[in-house]
Amino acid sequence: MLKKYFKSILLFLLALMAIFGILVFLSEYAKSYVRQSVKADILKSDSKEVTFEVPAGDFLAIEGEENKKDTDPIDSWIEIAEYYAGGNQEKEQLHLEGSISIPGIGIEEPIWRENTPLAMRYGVILLKNTGKLGKEGNAVIVGHRNNITHTIFDKLTRIRIGDKATLLLPDGKEQKYRVNGTYYCSPYELDQYVGSSKDYKVMITLITCAREKGDDWRFVVTLIPD
Repeated sequence: MLKKYFKSILLFLLALMAIFGILVFLSEYAKSYVRQSVKADILKSDSKEVTFEVPAGDFLAIEGEENKKDTDPIDSWIEIAEYYAGGNQEKEQLHLEGSISIPGIGIEEPIWRENTPLAMRYGVILLKNTGKLGKEGNAVIVGHRNNITHTIFDKLTRIRIGDKATLLLPDGKEQKYRVNGTYYCSPYELDQYVGSSKDYKVMITLITCAREKGDDWRFVVTLIPD
């Protein structure tokens, strides 16, 4: 009888853990849906605006985001429901530098001026003190690799030499690029890729996480005008 009692308790606890895990997993998809919806509205905007308001609540933080507070999944669901009901409407302004699309791997992301965790929830960022988009120099663009919901730069490691990319500037001008290099590097080698190149006056460098290689490793893609 006692053995059956403990077995029942164990099964009950395992069931609770499974439910908790499912709630955590699904809450990431729910948060991602909100972020992706906001981003889609920005990308399809036909205006030449460079300033956009995005939700600022930390309930939309990306898993793995620096300084992210641990949140109970039930609380996350409540905050998401409140957002759709008209609550949690705190906004923050972001400034658009352009957008980048890589059709071959299904990537299209806004590029933000702000180098903040908030900006990286809704696209990618133009790293400060690097080149301007479409101008002489090396414009370094950094994005999360959200492998839970397969968003932002998650598919970047599928890219191949010669793949095409399009840079769209806020004034409507398009610039075509092609991939000329892909690299894995440790954090100690990263500075080799953020400077200007003596071989190309204009280039773009994309950087994201490289979980295949371990903590803090990065995957780097270099692009030159096509």
